[in-house]
Amino acid sequence: MATGAGRDLGVISVRDIVHHGLPAGTTIVAGATGNGREVTWATRLRPAPPAFGHISGGEIVFLPPGVLDLIDDRLNLADAIRQLATFGVAAVAITGEADSAACAAADAASVPLLVLPPTVDFGHLERETARAIAERRRVLQQHGQETGRKLMELAIAGESLTDLTTEFSRLGQRAVALEGRDGGLLSFQSEPENLVTEETAQRILQQTNTYAQAWLRSVGSSSAAEPPVHAWTTDGGWTRIVAPVTGRTGLLGNVSILVPAGQEGPEDSVLASRAAAASAVALAREQAAASVRREVELNVLDEMLDGALRSEISLSQQAQRLGHDLNQEFCTLNARVDPAQAGPARSREGRWAVLEDGLRRAQRNAGLNMLWRVRNTSAEVVWPVTNAGSPAEISGIVQEELTDALQSHGFTEVVSIGIGRPGHGIQGIRRSHQEARQALTLGRRLHGTGHITDFDALGIYRLILAAEQLPELRAFQDEALGSLVSYDRVHRSNLTQTLEAFFAANCSPKEAASILDVHRNTVLYRLDRISEITGLQLDDPDTRLRLHLALHIRLALDA
Repeated sequence: MATGAGRDLGVISVRDIVHHGLPAGTTIVAGATGNGREVTWATRLRPAPPAFGHISGGEIVFLPPGVLDLIDDRLNLADAIRQLATFGVAAVAITGEADSAACAAADAASVPLLVLPPTVDFGHLERETARAIAERRRVLQQHGQETGRKLMELAIAGESLTDLTTEFSRLGQRAVALEGRDGGLLSFQSEPENLVTEETAQRILQQTNTYAQAWLRSVGSSSAAEPPVHAWTTDGGWTRIVAPVTGRTGLLGNVSILVPAGQEGPEDSVLASRAAAASAVALAREQAAASVRREVELNVLDEMLDGALRSEISLSQQAQRLGHDLNQEFCTLNARVDPAQAGPARSREGRWAVLEDGLRRAQRNAGLNMLWRVRNTSAEVVWPVTNAGSPAEISGIVQEELTDALQSHGFTEVVSIGIGRPGHGIQGIRRSHQEARQALTLGRRLHGTGHITDFDALGIYRLILAAEQLPELRAFQDEALGSLVSYDRVHRSNLTQTLEAFFAANCSPKEAASILDVHRNTVLYRLDRISEITGLQLDDPDTRLRLHLALHIRLALDA
């Protein structure tokens, strides 16, 4: 897993300046977790109060021998480190040995404690280090401008995301991953040594995903031209350096540089930021194209599913441009977000975008060119059956991805799904869609929420639904159950429920009592009352068939 807090990556880090600005032989003896702190300047501690007045944060602070005694003879190194940490210094550098208390203070504050060679001239070192920091900043700035110019030219020229990622990797000699808004991997390129395979990259991204996504959401409105950079290190020894890709609509995705832990440098930070800025151009272009495609998809679905067909030829041509031959066999499903059993209903705000994200993930994981639309807390999906998994498999993927998307945004609802039978052409798709709606509604009534119901598995309900427009069907139900339903309504009784339990128990009063959680004699009494009210004898097989069928019709038609 990754370190939860992560760290900002400045232009120049403590690790970087140790290698590029301090004398050979300088060692980091404590506070190593702060090696990524940004260094802005170098200064000595003043030998008289106010010794800390000139500290503003980000400095490497040099402590010449004896300077603490000159400030206050009661001030020791551990106390000085703790005080300097409150000012946000990048590191503290001394000569000689650091005692255990000072090392513990540096570790606790994550302020690197550096031990310099004993012969250094602190005045000269302060000037040379400040000069090295300024020069390093100038070189990195120039490098960033040149890198940014090259990448932006490619992005503006219309290069694909794959080509851009390849160029990011070539320029930095690093493994680079580009992810979309939903965290899905859009493109990946390993470094020249191929140490990071795509499988390894996926593992690093997954291990840091929770923290990275939370941070990305917090910086989603940052500048697209100067994206911030953050880093997380995994237990497996890898550092993920991340920059958000943003546009006018907010977060579009992110660029990640994957580096062995301890080898990350400011060039990686520069590359991540410049790559994210270039990716913003490419993703915005793709988003605009996707928005146009999405509008066409919705128009096609509306005409197919709602019957608002203006021209079958025009509809077929639009579908063809989307990669769909309407003469193929298609299947449909309807999904609905429901409160968990006995769970509270929550505001629908934000559900639409969450469902869209879940369906995009389902499309990617199923490997299908799906069409879908979201309405309030429901989704309708159409996909070609050719070379696809079974409808049950596809529905399982959709249910899983929608559920995961909801949970990742703090929603606790469950997803119920109804599946229609495959059908050819526009009429076949409409029939499948109607069956999916019926399967969803009946499934929720028969089995509760959170289940997948296939129209093919509805048994006798398929026959009832096929005949639902016949007035004789409603008349049959009213003749068989009308008096019983009216009695329950007037007397607020539950005789109809008792009859349902009786048939569910295979006409066993004892089992029906168990279902209803009442005494067997209570069930017998209620069955006698049912016979009196309906004038029908429940021991007659034809009567039982008639009443049982009427109950099925009532459930189907009321659904």
